[in-house]
Amino acid sequence: ELFHGPTLAFKDFAMQLIGQLFQIALQRDGRRVTIVGATSGDTGSAAIEAFRGLDNVDVFILFPHGRVSEVQRRQMTTPSEANVHALALDGTFDDCQSRLKDMFNHFEFRDAVGLAGVNSINWARVLA
Repeated sequence: ELFHGPTLAFKDFAMQLIGQLFQIALQRDGRRVTIVGATSGDTGSAAIEAFRGLDNVDVFILFPHGRVSEVQRRQMTTPSEANVHALALDGTFDDCQSRLKDMFNHFEFRDAVGLAGVNSINWARVLA
């Protein structure tokens, strides 16, 4: 019964929790983060839905152009909130994931923008 979330994907369950945890912690600490994720579909839709319109959070989701379903593409690209961004890249999911690893390994960039992830490396997804 995990398909009752806003995107109808089981990943909504964890992402909705993560969105609220980030919102509470960031408001309390007066900080801002840039969340990045790579997806072949459901993770991106769920992340964008969970974080859209939240304060102190910018979200950038990378997905392989032409390799997600039309429903998933629309779920990621039609929200109008200024803090969520879906970026289609030429290549595969692995190429998208590689760009994320590059971002996290560029320590100056990571620290300057307050980089955080929503893929499986996020402990709150495991907790949920």
